[in-house]
Amino acid sequence: MTGSAAALGITGALPRTRAWAAPAPAKNLVLVVAYGGWDTTYVLDPKPGIAGIDAPDGEIVELGVPIFDHASRPNTRAFFAAHGDRVTLVHGLQVQSLVHNDCSKRVLTGTQSDTSPDVGAIAAFELGSDRPVPYFVMGQTSYAGPFASIAARAGTANQLGTVLEPTIGFPLTGITPFGIDGEEQKLVRAHVLARAERRRSERGVIGSNRAKLDDFIASLQRGDDLRAIGGLGSFNYTRDLGVQAGLAVSALERELSWAVQIETGSFDTHNANEQQTVQHELLFAGLSVLLDALAGKPGKRGGGTLLDETVIAVVSEMGRTPLLNEGLGKDHWPVTSALLIGGGLPGGRVLGATDDALSGRPIDLATGQPTAGGTTLAYHNFAAGLLDAIGVDASLYLPNSEPLHALRG
Repeated sequence: MTGSAAALGITGALPRTRAWAAPAPAKNLVLVVAYGGWDTTYVLDPKPGIAGIDAPDGEIVELGVPIFDHASRPNTRAFFAAHGDRVTLVHGLQVQSLVHNDCSKRVLTGTQSDTSPDVGAIAAFELGSDRPVPYFVMGQTSYAGPFASIAARAGTANQLGTVLEPTIGFPLTGITPFGIDGEEQKLVRAHVLARAERRRSERGVIGSNRAKLDDFIASLQRGDDLRAIGGLGSFNYTRDLGVQAGLAVSALERELSWAVQIETGSFDTHNANEQQTVQHELLFAGLSVLLDALAGKPGKRGGGTLLDETVIAVVSEMGRTPLLNEGLGKDHWPVTSALLIGGGLPGGRVLGATDDALSGRPIDLATGQPTAGGTTLAYHNFAAGLLDAIGVDASLYLPNSEPLHALRG
């Protein structure tokens, strides 16, 4: 039995609903969460002039893929002008809930379980468990499940940064801190390692003592690796997607991590839906930083760029209602869209679709195109398709969910 199946407590044969192709070659994953529920009609899924849908001002333009463009969204336009030919848009993704937490679990893990790992944790475990920090989580919305030991979380107030540099979280006022220089730090490190090795020879030859000592020694190097990516900043830095993007690229370039989660928000515009403009601009400005940086770094596996070896999946846990409410905002809607970029996947594509009521249309999972008698695109099909596209056998985690095969092209 495979290690991944064993880790999840799965025994026996894992059924398949049909003969699927083998997973794609292994790719890194950057999981970008646009938290709160974006209004897909603002940019990604234009619906102008349709009765029953309150759309913002703008016009449909073709920038690799069709988007809804307006002068108030220059960062968004610049992103698609530069990268639209690399983008796969996925529409009509059904999350079957109106609750933020439930929808987040479904779109990120492909399940309704509180204990299932998300696609980033799965990718890290299956493809990069030998990395110092296989899954690097900078946002708030992620699910490590049984793979928590391979995830490093920055936390809601950058707790990871304060562990590495305590004065970030606990600044000293009016007190001169005791410090040691670089040479003294080397002496301290050598002493700590020597003591750990003595303990290992005395009481940690086998069993849990050995495992704990090995983990402690490895943790010193993991701390060095985390510091080396360029500094984790101060409290609440994780609100800035551009900062997170830079750290994500550094973690992948240094082969510190295999999968990274970053996050922006909040798109939860129950009032004043025009705030969707602000959130879209922040999102696509950050994505531009991310893609430009990845495209400018050489690949680690057989040439190309780091972008060629990395799939970026941009998801929001839900959409927003077709019509404005009394507060001129929009409420929760169980149909959303997603973007996939990079990793050698074909770009300039639109998969799935919504109708004039903003409901998902049935599609052929092999082509991604709407078809009579097709399959309703559910969250588990999308998650399985994403796993398949980055080189993970989705049947190990979602055995009864057919992937959206079209993601691979």
